[in-house]
Amino acid sequence: MLKRTARLALAALALTLAACAGSPFKWDDARKIQPGMTPTEVSQLLGPPTAVRASGETVSYVWAYVSSVSGSRTLRVDFKDGHVIKAPPIPPELRD
Repeated sequence: MLKRTARLALAALALTLAACAGSPFKWDDARKIQPGMTPTEVSQLLGPPTAVRASGETVSYVWAYVSSVSGSRTLRVDFKDGHVIKAPPIPPELRD
């Protein structure tokens, strides 16, 4: 009986972990992003980005997180010359 219970617990844990993907971040932390911050400073707030893309002189860091419990969230921050161009717009209804 104990082996069955342990297997069920491990299966539940695996399903929970599989239900989340990406870099979890909080909207309240994202609201702290200010123009002029470096990628390192922003990553200290949000964790490592999910993707980094370059287009011309702009480098975009993207944070994406998908959870079967809390839904999904995506945030893009654009940098030029190693600094945030402008704070990303985050609607007030987005809460942690």
